[in-house]
Amino acid sequence: MYRSKEQHQFANSVTRGTAPGPALLLAGEPGLGKTRAYLIPLLTSGKRVAIALNTRQQIDQLISSSDLAAAIALAPGATVAVLKPRSEFSTKADYVEHRRQAIAAQVLVITHAAAVIDSLMPAYAELRDRDVVLFDEADQLPDAAALRADTTIPADSVTSRDAKTCAQAVLNDKEAEPELKAAARAIVYAIDHPAWYRVVGFDEAGDLVLRHRLPGRMLGPLLRDAKRTIFVSGTLQVDGRFDHFVRVMGLKSIDPASRPFAPTQHGTLNVMMVDHPMSIEQQAVVIANAKRPTLVVTTRHTLAAEIGALIPGAVIRADSESLNDAVARTADDGILIAAGAWAGLDVPRLRWKSVVLPAVPYGVPIEVEGEMLTHYLDSRVAAVRRTYQAAHRGLRSADAVCDLLLLDHRYRRQDLAAAVPARFQVTGIDEGGRKIVIRNEEVRALLRVQALELHGARCKVCGDDALHRLEVHHLYPVNLGQRRTNVATDLVVLCRNHHADAHETMDRSG
Repeated sequence: MYRSKEQHQFANSVTRGTAPGPALLLAGEPGLGKTRAYLIPLLTSGKRVAIALNTRQQIDQLISSSDLAAAIALAPGATVAVLKPRSEFSTKADYVEHRRQAIAAQVLVITHAAAVIDSLMPAYAELRDRDVVLFDEADQLPDAAALRADTTIPADSVTSRDAKTCAQAVLNDKEAEPELKAAARAIVYAIDHPAWYRVVGFDEAGDLVLRHRLPGRMLGPLLRDAKRTIFVSGTLQVDGRFDHFVRVMGLKSIDPASRPFAPTQHGTLNVMMVDHPMSIEQQAVVIANAKRPTLVVTTRHTLAAEIGALIPGAVIRADSESLNDAVARTADDGILIAAGAWAGLDVPRLRWKSVVLPAVPYGVPIEVEGEMLTHYLDSRVAAVRRTYQAAHRGLRSADAVCDLLLLDHRYRRQDLAAAVPARFQVTGIDEGGRKIVIRNEEVRALLRVQALELHGARCKVCGDDALHRLEVHHLYPVNLGQRRTNVATDLVVLCRNHHADAHETMDRSG
């Protein structure tokens, strides 16, 4: 039923967590198999349960998973229903009937966004009479809440520097789009009902915005009323503590049984971390020569496009394209460059041999009326979580072997050390800190970057400057014995053809 002792322990914690009590936080690292570990105890409990996931894609994966099939086999009387949005039904009557049937099911599966809506609107109290509400990928909850609550009136629709006058003008405009009117209503409400955790004002672009300092606290009604709430994610903890999640969600208390779970061993992660700034051209060289299939996770679509332009054949996720569609265009031995792919990407067909982060994925700072609503701590926590999630894109099976290439020298900062999963770090003697093990293949990759930087990205013989064809040749072969390579005197940049010629010449000469 359970594949490991750690998975069984996680399931036991969920079983105990179905009894009424304060919020239970369970940090289950990727590879643990937390989905099965919570599905079986929830379905066999016989209690009314709601399971919230971040996206519809994740819901589809859960519904078709062997984990759910195993849980249903152990609880044949359990009914499971997915609450679908109104847009999927041709008539309101069909939607109302679907919603009635979904609410009646023992297990109701919804998105985070639906949970936020039900918490904000008193007319929708279905979640609050559940015995257990479990949030998977719970670290994404504040973002889901922000998407529902944070609103913007673009600068081209701003008619006054007085916020309420501007919002009211939108409401009075018969030609205004419904989405714009909804934003205006939210802004007017926020102005009329001031609260410390929300701010209305103008940002640097001239947009009129409503922003929430701690959007996760919007789930307050649900957290107060649900008999038991369980939060599950691989990244609920930062620096070994739940403090940040507790703060952003506004949790008054948590169950003392809250704890992390990690598999003893699940895959092998080889980590390469650079110690100097790299140009996009240098990063492209490393990516082009990484083991394939390769996943490159960027912070922005523009950065993905810039890197992709330097790597012929690479698939670049478009701004309006889903991750699934981008993956479908990626060959089994291809390179996918995708913004925001640190989570929600579980693709059985592609087992990534390399995962690359060209830049530390810090959170975006939010500023309104010259006041910074976010701080470095929030941005750093986002970076640690996203890197941690991206690292596990290549560890989707027990025998997986993946290279994690961190091509931003800022990863050397001590406060980002937690971004690399602890079981892949080695305790060193440098002030008791953790050191990253740099393996031989990663050392050679770094030497390649340094050689291109020093000697230029051009074949010394023919002048070929196509990055994907350039290679670095050792004038004194590595197989002659261990030594310290001098980048200036021991390496030369050659195209593939002249590199092969050089080795043939060396073989003939003995």
